[in-house]
Amino acid sequence: MGSGTVKDFKPGDLVKWYEPYADGFLTKDAGKGIVLEKSELNYGYKNGPYIRYRVYRTKHSDKMYFEARELEKIDE
Repeated sequence: MGSGTVKDFKPGDLVKWYEPYADGFLTKDAGKGIVLEKSELNYGYKNGPYIRYRVYRTKHSDKMYFEARELEKIDE
């Protein structure tokens, strides 16, 4: 998975995304994309809000949600 130091992404950021298998240990797919939005869900989490990012995946021409640990910022 991504080991980038950026943990807070904003719309327009170019990122490398990693799609894990259900067990969370192996990577099923990876590619580049653009962050479209940040969602913060606040319903009953003990350790604060759950944050996810909606990313446009250029490889598949679709949109998918990722956690910060599944993203790496690309600096160009």
